[in-house]
Amino acid sequence: MDKQFLDGKFNEISGALKQKFSNLNLSEEELKQAMSSPDELVNLVSQKTGLPPEEARQKVHQALDTLHISDEQAKGFMAKFADKVESKYAEFKNKLTH
Repeated sequence: MDKQFLDGKFNEISGALKQKFSNLNLSEEELKQAMSSPDELVNLVSQKTGLPPEEARQKVHQALDTLHISDEQAKGFMAKFADKVESKYAEFKNKLTH
């Protein structure tokens, strides 16, 4: 998956979540960190909304379902996105230490 595709999927998922949770007030940075895994995303939504984790999980699933993204596809996007973030972090860290 290329960077443009992943960025596009991130924007789609971000938009769906912001629409589903209009009062959530997520920063892009918080969302990027939470996109490393479905559990992280559910935990963030649960913390920010005060919803029990299972209810937050259901609402996140509903938001992704509006995009016709299955749980497995979401996990794949999140894993690829996490790899991309990890790679960029490693590059940045390497530049700072050299």
